[in-house]
Amino acid sequence: MCLVTTALVLVLTLLVLVYVFLTWNFNYWRSRGIKTAPTWPFVGSFPSIFTRKRNIAYDIDDIYEKYKDTENMVGVFTTRVPQLLVMCPEYIHKIYATDFRSFHNNEWRNFVNKKTDMILGNNPFVLTGDEWKERRSEIMPALSPNRVSNLIKHLPNQNCIFILRKVKAVYPVSQSVCRKFVEYIRRQQQMASSQGLDAMDLSLCYTTEVVSDCGLGVSAQSFTDTPTPLLKMIKRVFNTSFEFIFYSVVTNLWQKVRKIYSVPFFNKETEVFFLDIIRRCITLRLEKPEQQRDDFLNYMLQLQEKKGLHTDNILINTMTFILDGFETTALVLAHIMLMLGRNPEEQDKVRKEIGSADLTFDQMSELPHLDACIYETLRLFSPQVAARKLVTEPFEFANKNGRTVHLKPGDVVTIPVKALHHDPQYYEDPLTFKPERFLESNGGGMKSYRDRGVYLAFGDGPRHCPGMRFALTQLKAALVEILRNFEIKVNPKTRSDNQIDDTFFMATLKGGIYLDFKDLSQLSSSWFSSALARRCAMCTISTALLVIAAILALIYVFLTWNFSYWKKMGIPTAKSWPFVGSFPSVFTQKRNVVYDIDEIYEQYKNTDSIVGVFQTRIPQLMVTTPEYAHKIFVSDFRSFHDNEMAKFTDSKKDPILANNPFILTGEAWKERRAEVTPGLSANRVKAAYPVSLRVCKKFVEYIRRQSLMAPAQGLNAKDLCLCYTTEVISDCVLGISAQSFTDNPTPMVGMTKRVFEQSFGFIFYTVVANLWPPITKFYSVSLFAKDVAAFFHDIMRKCIQVRRESPAAQQRDDFLNYMLQLQEKKGLNAAELTSHTMTFLTDGFETTAQVLTHTLLFLARNPEEQQKLREEVGTAELTFEQISELPFTEACIHETLRIFSPVLAARKVVTEPYELTNKNGVSVKLRPGDVVIIPVNALHNDPQYYEEPQSFKPERFLNINGGAKKYRDQGLYFGFGDGPRICPGMRFSLTQIKAALVEIVRNFDVKVNPKTRKDNEIDDTYFMPALKGGVWLDFVERN
Repeated sequence: MCLVTTALVLVLTLLVLVYVFLTWNFNYWRSRGIKTAPTWPFVGSFPSIFTRKRNIAYDIDDIYEKYKDTENMVGVFTTRVPQLLVMCPEYIHKIYATDFRSFHNNEWRNFVNKKTDMILGNNPFVLTGDEWKERRSEIMPALSPNRVSNLIKHLPNQNCIFILRKVKAVYPVSQSVCRKFVEYIRRQQQMASSQGLDAMDLSLCYTTEVVSDCGLGVSAQSFTDTPTPLLKMIKRVFNTSFEFIFYSVVTNLWQKVRKIYSVPFFNKETEVFFLDIIRRCITLRLEKPEQQRDDFLNYMLQLQEKKGLHTDNILINTMTFILDGFETTALVLAHIMLMLGRNPEEQDKVRKEIGSADLTFDQMSELPHLDACIYETLRLFSPQVAARKLVTEPFEFANKNGRTVHLKPGDVVTIPVKALHHDPQYYEDPLTFKPERFLESNGGGMKSYRDRGVYLAFGDGPRHCPGMRFALTQLKAALVEILRNFEIKVNPKTRSDNQIDDTFFMATLKGGIYLDFKDLSQLSSSWFSSALARRCAMCTISTALLVIAAILALIYVFLTWNFSYWKKMGIPTAKSWPFVGSFPSVFTQKRNVVYDIDEIYEQYKNTDSIVGVFQTRIPQLMVTTPEYAHKIFVSDFRSFHDNEMAKFTDSKKDPILANNPFILTGEAWKERRAEVTPGLSANRVKAAYPVSLRVCKKFVEYIRRQSLMAPAQGLNAKDLCLCYTTEVISDCVLGISAQSFTDNPTPMVGMTKRVFEQSFGFIFYTVVANLWPPITKFYSVSLFAKDVAAFFHDIMRKCIQVRRESPAAQQRDDFLNYMLQLQEKKGLNAAELTSHTMTFLTDGFETTAQVLTHTLLFLARNPEEQQKLREEVGTAELTFEQISELPFTEACIHETLRIFSPVLAARKVVTEPYELTNKNGVSVKLRPGDVVIIPVNALHNDPQYYEEPQSFKPERFLNINGGAKKYRDQGLYFGFGDGPRICPGMRFSLTQIKAALVEIVRNFDVKVNPKTRKDNEIDDTYFMPALKGGVWLDFVERN
């Protein structure tokens, strides 16, 4: 009892000491007569730094709104460090400009060490005192053509021309990149889903290309399918590490720690990459003087000759130019496009202002309305939501009540930039986009707001952004080309308010910016045609109208000619429209086509066992009874043994897909399946099981690392699972590693993600083929992109060559070795060998990743089921036999496959004459070539067969309740298909999924992130069923 009491007293004493330490300073401002914002232990005045439920800017806004009318300043605390929040614009202008010498350093200097963080530690934003002045004086001449007229009075004429030339020199580069940017947007828009294009990704591609060209004279290949590593590294630049955040918290709690320890803002790999690429560029310039360019790097090399700069200074200055230009400019460009998309009338004004002629640099500099749009966007989404300045000389501020506060060197003052920008006292309707506020004709433009201390988008005073002129040139050049070529519209996926992302380093719209770009060249073409027509005589117009009417009538007759096909046979027909047939969502893309099928099923299932439908204008028959579904798949398989997809696939154009057992028909299918199936036998899957176990261990570590760096929106479960399946399958099939769990994965990971990306060309081809089937006899389009197919063929050939040359590699009991043995037995040619192995690769990547993703989703939504699974798998390592006997785990997978079946509707081709009878006794005779649709998703979600079909109830598939076989035999479950054409890789897929689930639930509590939708709505356009908006999960590590 005595020991327990002593321990409790010690713990209580320790807690009291910690509390006293954390709150010791909380009386700091009150004792000086300054009001203090509400403050809490550990989090200080800004709890959102730790809760991550909203951006810290909103904490600052709340304090500003509460005190702005009664105080000029208010005391706040970052953890336990006292700071002064200044709310008076006059004082803010003093801090930035009038009394700059008393506030000339930024607080960031407190957290950055020049030795451990070479890049940020030497950035002018962080440098202090004379070091800052020297660095800025080195950089500014390369970026500032602004004060030429003043310079003429003080500098030799040649120096003035040199300074002016620097920004002008990069303008042709910006123009050239802009034209490539427009073509890139055009290509991306053609392949875009209903969710539109990610404006931030587009803008980052643009700024990366401009800055790398203007800074180093190299291309990042940002607008190609294979960009250089530069683009990837840029996206990682401002990903703040957990270690740095933790370090900044600790240093605020105990400031002395910064003297003995520091953490770099940029990770070492990123720093080494950029410094290495700059060193190479410098070496190339010095070795080849004939390749000199009038860019930033050349300016630095010239400065080195004049001032004797150390090479490290050149590296640092060039890094400053590059890194400061990427992210910030991309963010601003993305938000300007958002605002113009939301305000089409402003978009039209800018379009009229820029005209259609090419603009010189000087003309580009004189676009007042475009400038106003940029300034207004920067007001709404200022890259810096708050500024923190260090006091460098003693200074006094007087509050509204007359009390004076004395600041000493080292104190920190906070300027609430966002709050000032959104204050209705200074900006009427502050949340409304009104560019006219910044026109010179309305009171002096942007300068008038800056001089009053209420506009700080580029900062102010001597430390205003040195790259402002260059950034504006980039922005305007891009916007001019975009607005000339496209009408920007906001995609519905983009939120309608201006809420800032919870955790991102700079201010950006929460949830991302998704835009649609409507090509104006098409509109111009149609306008020209109509203008030409108006010049024709009235009789010509009348004749043309008659011809057009006749053509339209013929098209209408052609499109609807077959619409009475089923009615003539006495079969009810679903509602159909010209061109779109019974499935309008194929073309509207407003929802997944499966919902069209589901509606037809619901309308007719109680009255009819078959219903006529139309794919564009081709008649097809949908069955609505499980009995007929089972007959088609199993009992009468010989009459339906081919899949409709075979009609659209050509073995010459698409050898990968054409040789897939899912596509092959008749004897070719039987032969191929007989060759492939033994490679997936239980013994071979068992032999591959240790590989799966090894990969699973790496997978868990990868999730652990990703979770440490995860944003508030959680981890993208599909990306995680695709990394896993890519790693497992590349190892089990080819005996190689895709390096999926590293920061430098092989190209296989990227190519895997592209395997099932449907091209616009393939979609258009299937539409045309349904309208006019004879086209399939002389023309076809490949489902897989040529570079994707070529990549996998090439890697296959290399792996086969290695196997043949290495006796040790031939000892692996994997799928490739099996195929090589089969080649020797059956004399397969190289193309057949490659296509066989490709079948295994492509089938395994995407489908298994989708199933694993959705299984994790349902386990996260249903923690009680997750716990049951965890209890079933236990803690000991499982053998192959043990993992094959996990009934509840398998039931969870089958239930997931019921809700998100990889095939939402099966389309089978009639191969022998067959007769189906409707519930009213009317029979229909089907001919070879006819297509029958089985509405898999509708059957899987029918409450007549599954109680509460949208609920996750794995117990339905337990063996004690009949298992999956019971539902399959009733024609109600087709997760892996059924009958002779059931998925040949089912056993291997189940083993992969179960191995991953075992390791994940042992190590993590899987939880649904709020970003994930709560229903089961399927993505509008994706090739396989996937939850709309993606699956975002949080992985909480278990002890």
